Amino acid sequence: MTALLMVLTFVFFVGLDYLLSRRKGVATAANPAAVVAKSGLDPIPALEPVWVAGYQMPEQLHYHRGHTWARVLSADTVAIGVDDFARRLVGRAKAVEVPEVGAWVRQGGPGARLGVNGRQAGVVAPVEGEVVEVNQELVENPGLATDDPYGRGWLYKVRTGNLPANLRNLLNGSLAQRWMEDAREQLEMRLMALSGSVLQDGGEIASDFSDHLEDNDWKVLAERFLLT
Repeated sequence: MTALLMVLTFVFFVGLDYLLSRRKGVATAANPAAVVAKSGLDPIPALEPVWVAGYQMPEQLHYHRGHTWARVLSADTVAIGVDDFARRLVGRAKAVEVPEVGAWVRQGGPGARLGVNGRQAGVVAPVEGEVVEVNQELVENPGLATDDPYGRGWLYKVRTGNLPANLRNLLNGSLAQRWMEDAREQLEMRLMALSGSVLQDGGEIASDFSDHLEDNDWKVLAERFLLT
Protein backbone atom coordinates (compact mmCIF):
# COMPACT_ATOMS: atom_id res chain seq x y z
CA MET A 1 0.00 0.00 0.00
CA THR A 2 2.80 2.36 0.95
CA ALA A 3 4.66 1.57 -2.26
CA LEU A 4 1.53 2.30 -4.34
CA LEU A 5 1.06 5.64 -2.56
CA MET A 6 4.66 6.60 -3.31
CA VAL A 7 4.22 5.75 -7.01
CA LEU A 8 1.01 7.78 -7.26
CA THR A 9 2.71 10.74 -5.56
CA PHE A 10 5.65 10.55 -7.96
CA VAL A 11 3.32 10.44 -10.99
CA PHE A 12 1.37 13.42 -9.67
CA PHE A 13 4.44 15.64 -9.29
CA VAL A 14 5.85 14.60 -12.69
CA GLY A 15 2.57 15.52 -14.33
CA LEU A 16 2.40 18.81 -12.47
CA ASP A 17 5.94 19.71 -13.52
CA TYR A 18 5.08 18.93 -17.15
CA LEU A 19 2.01 21.16 -17.09
CA LEU A 20 3.89 24.06 -15.50
CA SER A 21 6.77 23.75 -17.96
CA ARG A 22 4.38 23.66 -20.90
CA ARG A 23 2.51 26.70 -19.61
CA LYS A 24 5.76 28.62 -19.15
CA GLY A 25 6.84 27.76 -22.67
CA VAL A 26 3.57 29.02 -24.14
CA ALA A 27 3.80 32.26 -22.17
CA THR A 28 7.36 32.85 -23.33
CA ALA A 29 6.48 32.25 -26.95
CA ALA A 30 3.63 34.73 -26.67
CA ASN A 31 6.01 37.35 -25.25
CA PRO A 32 9.02 37.85 -27.58
CA ALA A 33 10.50 40.40 -25.17
CA ALA A 34 10.90 37.63 -22.62
CA VAL A 35 12.88 35.60 -25.14
CA VAL A 36 15.11 38.59 -25.89
CA ALA A 37 15.77 39.25 -22.22
CA LYS A 38 16.52 35.61 -21.50
CA SER A 39 18.95 35.39 -24.42
CA GLY A 40 20.91 38.39 -23.18
CA LEU A 41 20.12 40.53 -26.21
CA ASP A 42 19.46 44.20 -25.55
CA PRO A 43 17.82 45.79 -28.59
CA ILE A 44 17.04 49.50 -28.67
CA PRO A 45 13.30 50.00 -29.30
CA ALA A 46 12.29 52.12 -32.27
CA LEU A 47 11.58 55.81 -31.77
CA GLU A 48 8.67 57.86 -33.05
CA PRO A 49 9.83 60.06 -35.97
CA VAL A 50 9.57 63.79 -35.28
CA TRP A 51 10.63 66.34 -37.89
CA VAL A 52 12.27 69.65 -37.01
CA ALA A 53 13.57 72.04 -39.69
CA GLY A 54 13.58 69.17 -42.19
CA TYR A 55 15.53 66.77 -39.95
CA GLN A 56 14.37 63.79 -37.92
CA MET A 57 14.70 64.58 -34.24
CA PRO A 58 13.09 62.05 -31.86
CA GLU A 59 11.91 63.69 -28.66
CA GLN A 60 13.15 60.92 -26.33
CA LEU A 61 16.80 61.76 -26.96
CA HIS A 62 19.22 64.24 -25.41
CA TYR A 63 21.30 66.10 -27.99
CA HIS A 64 24.84 67.43 -27.85
CA ARG A 65 25.59 70.59 -29.84
CA GLY A 66 28.10 68.51 -31.79
CA HIS A 67 25.16 66.60 -33.31
CA THR A 68 25.42 63.40 -31.33
CA TRP A 69 22.72 62.06 -29.03
CA ALA A 70 22.35 60.08 -25.82
CA ARG A 71 19.41 57.81 -25.10
CA VAL A 72 18.81 56.77 -21.50
CA LEU A 73 18.66 52.99 -21.15
CA SER A 74 18.92 52.69 -17.35
CA ALA A 75 19.80 54.77 -14.30
CA ASP A 76 23.47 54.93 -15.34
CA THR A 77 23.71 53.79 -18.97
CA VAL A 78 23.02 55.51 -22.30
CA ALA A 79 23.26 54.58 -25.96
CA ILE A 80 25.05 57.03 -28.25
CA GLY A 81 24.78 57.84 -31.93
CA VAL A 82 24.82 60.66 -34.49
CA ASP A 83 21.77 62.74 -35.36
CA ASP A 84 20.10 63.27 -38.72
CA PHE A 85 21.89 66.58 -39.27
CA ALA A 86 25.30 64.93 -38.87
CA ARG A 87 24.22 62.08 -41.13
CA ARG A 88 23.32 64.49 -43.92
CA LEU A 89 26.40 66.62 -43.37
CA VAL A 90 28.88 63.75 -43.42
CA GLY A 91 27.28 61.50 -46.03
CA ARG A 92 26.91 57.72 -46.00
CA ALA A 93 29.56 56.15 -43.76
CA LYS A 94 31.93 53.65 -45.35
CA ALA A 95 33.87 53.01 -42.13
CA VAL A 96 33.24 53.63 -38.44
CA GLU A 97 35.74 53.81 -35.59
CA VAL A 98 34.40 53.65 -32.03
CA PRO A 99 36.16 53.43 -28.66
CA GLU A 100 36.97 49.99 -27.28
CA VAL A 101 34.97 48.51 -24.44
CA GLY A 102 36.52 49.76 -21.21
CA ALA A 103 37.68 53.05 -22.71
CA TRP A 104 36.77 56.29 -20.95
CA VAL A 105 35.17 59.07 -22.99
CA ARG A 106 34.66 62.65 -21.88
CA GLN A 107 31.66 64.81 -22.61
CA GLY A 108 32.45 66.91 -25.67
CA GLY A 109 35.68 64.97 -26.30
CA PRO A 110 36.46 62.54 -29.14
CA GLY A 111 33.76 59.90 -29.39
CA ALA A 112 33.99 58.20 -32.80
CA ARG A 113 35.09 58.70 -36.38
CA LEU A 114 33.14 58.24 -39.59
CA GLY A 115 34.94 57.52 -42.85
CA VAL A 116 33.24 58.63 -46.07
CA ASN A 117 34.88 58.22 -49.48
CA GLY A 118 38.40 58.86 -48.20
CA ARG A 119 37.28 61.60 -45.82
CA GLN A 120 37.31 61.36 -42.03
CA ALA A 121 34.90 63.16 -39.70
CA GLY A 122 35.16 63.04 -35.93
CA VAL A 123 32.09 63.15 -33.69
CA VAL A 124 32.06 64.02 -30.00
CA ALA A 125 30.92 61.95 -27.04
CA PRO A 126 27.72 63.48 -25.57
CA VAL A 127 28.38 62.13 -22.07
CA GLU A 128 31.33 61.16 -19.89
CA GLY A 129 31.86 57.61 -18.71
CA GLU A 130 33.06 54.10 -19.51
CA VAL A 131 32.25 52.41 -22.79
CA VAL A 132 30.48 49.17 -21.88
CA GLU A 133 29.33 47.97 -25.29
CA VAL A 134 29.95 48.75 -28.96
CA ASN A 135 27.65 48.07 -31.89
CA GLN A 136 29.13 44.99 -33.55
CA GLU A 137 26.82 45.35 -36.56
CA LEU A 138 28.84 48.35 -37.67
CA VAL A 139 31.90 46.16 -38.27
CA GLU A 140 30.31 44.53 -41.32
CA ASN A 141 27.80 47.27 -42.13
CA PRO A 142 29.21 50.70 -41.18
CA GLY A 143 26.57 52.39 -43.32
CA LEU A 144 24.04 51.68 -40.56
CA ALA A 145 25.53 54.55 -38.54
CA THR A 146 24.15 57.00 -41.09
CA ASP A 147 21.38 54.95 -42.74
CA ASP A 148 19.60 54.29 -39.44
CA PRO A 149 21.24 56.67 -36.93
CA TYR A 150 18.46 56.44 -34.31
CA GLY A 151 17.99 52.68 -34.52
CA ARG A 152 20.36 49.91 -35.58
CA GLY A 153 23.06 52.49 -36.28
CA TRP A 154 23.78 53.37 -32.63
CA LEU A 155 27.53 53.56 -32.01
CA TYR A 156 28.24 52.46 -28.44
CA LYS A 157 26.90 52.49 -24.89
CA VAL A 158 28.36 54.35 -21.94
CA ARG A 159 27.97 53.83 -18.19
CA THR A 160 28.30 57.11 -16.32
CA GLY A 161 28.57 57.77 -12.61
CA ASN A 162 26.48 60.95 -12.71
CA LEU A 163 23.88 60.70 -15.45
CA PRO A 164 21.75 63.70 -14.32
CA ALA A 165 24.77 66.03 -14.45
CA ASN A 166 25.65 64.80 -17.95
CA LEU A 167 22.11 65.27 -19.21
CA ARG A 168 21.92 68.82 -17.87
CA ASN A 169 24.59 69.78 -20.40
CA LEU A 170 22.56 68.38 -23.31
CA LEU A 171 19.50 69.67 -25.16
CA ASN A 172 15.99 68.28 -25.44
CA GLY A 173 12.44 69.49 -25.91
CA SER A 174 11.88 73.01 -27.28
CA LEU A 175 15.50 74.04 -26.66
CA ALA A 176 16.74 71.21 -28.87
CA GLN A 177 14.25 72.14 -31.59
CA ARG A 178 15.32 75.80 -31.65
CA TRP A 179 18.96 74.70 -31.75
CA MET A 180 18.26 72.48 -34.78
CA GLU A 181 16.42 75.27 -36.57
CA ASP A 182 19.37 77.57 -35.98
CA ALA A 183 21.82 74.92 -37.21
CA ARG A 184 19.88 74.55 -40.44
CA GLU A 185 19.88 78.33 -41.02
CA GLN A 186 23.62 78.51 -40.44
CA LEU A 187 24.26 75.60 -42.78
CA GLU A 188 22.14 77.15 -45.54
CA MET A 189 24.02 80.44 -45.26
CA ARG A 190 27.38 78.68 -45.54
CA LEU A 191 26.26 76.52 -48.46
CA MET A 192 24.96 79.54 -50.39
CA ALA A 193 28.54 80.78 -50.57
CA LEU A 194 29.69 77.48 -52.07
CA SER A 195 28.77 75.56 -55.21
CA GLY A 196 25.16 76.03 -56.33
CA SER A 197 24.88 72.26 -56.83
CA VAL A 198 24.43 71.79 -53.10
CA LEU A 199 21.09 73.60 -53.21
CA GLN A 200 17.93 72.56 -55.00
CA ASP A 201 15.47 74.90 -56.71
CA GLY A 202 13.99 77.23 -54.13
CA GLY A 203 17.11 77.16 -51.98
CA GLU A 204 16.43 73.78 -50.33
CA ILE A 205 19.50 71.79 -49.33
CA ALA A 206 20.08 68.85 -51.67
CA SER A 207 19.88 65.49 -49.92
CA ASP A 208 23.33 64.55 -51.25
CA PHE A 209 24.92 67.99 -50.86
CA SER A 210 28.01 66.58 -49.11
CA ASP A 211 28.93 64.66 -52.27
CA HIS A 212 29.20 67.94 -54.20
CA LEU A 213 31.51 69.69 -51.76
CA GLU A 214 35.24 70.06 -52.25
CA ASP A 215 37.25 68.16 -49.64
CA ASN A 216 38.40 71.32 -47.87
CA ASP A 217 34.88 72.81 -47.80
CA TRP A 218 33.51 69.52 -46.45
CA LYS A 219 36.18 69.42 -43.74
CA VAL A 220 35.50 73.02 -42.67
CA LEU A 221 31.75 72.38 -42.37
CA ALA A 222 32.23 69.08 -40.55
CA GLU A 223 34.57 70.64 -37.99
CA ARG A 224 32.32 73.66 -37.57
CA PHE A 225 29.06 71.82 -36.91
CA LEU A 226 30.39 68.62 -35.30
CA LEU A 227 32.63 70.66 -32.96
CA THR A 228 35.75 68.62 -33.67
